[in-house]
Amino acid sequence: MEATVFDCKKQEGYSSFYYPHYYTEWMVTYRLIYGHRKEKVTTMTDSVRGGTSIANQLPDLRKEEVIESDAIKEIMTEHACIEEAFETLRRHYLYRVRSWSVPTIELLASQWVYIPYQLIEKPGRFSKKTKTYLFEPMSNSLDKIDKFPEIYQFIERKVGKI
Repeated sequence: MEATVFDCKKQEGYSSFYYPHYYTEWMVTYRLIYGHRKEKVTTMTDSVRGGTSIANQLPDLRKEEVIESDAIKEIMTEHACIEEAFETLRRHYLYRVRSWSVPTIELLASQWVYIPYQLIEKPGRFSKKTKTYLFEPMSNSLDKIDKFPEIYQFIERKVGKI
């Protein structure tokens, strides 16, 4: 399947798998003391666990051929992701930005985006036993796989016990 992924440099020699998010771009018009303002806002909805966040800076997107079994299956529907992102923005502009009127929120664009992850095995710091880590090329971060139960279950179903 052809998927939209974040353009980031992956580690060589390790296989990748992909975590689904729903990307939405909005035009928000709201009122402050000084008058009306218009802002273009991007949100990312986690379509496996749920939850939406406002994404200020994202890396570039690119199309990539992805093996379908390497992508975690999304649980939320496209409609549910859009509704959740809309509600997150509405609350943000009413309660955080403190708009003086109900904000007008217009959907400009939306699509599924997959975040690449890789499993990396490294020897323990004090023991010779190897440990499995989750590497996110987008942020260049490395963390224990145990902290992400949905990813751990996906990998366990795919390759067996880690």
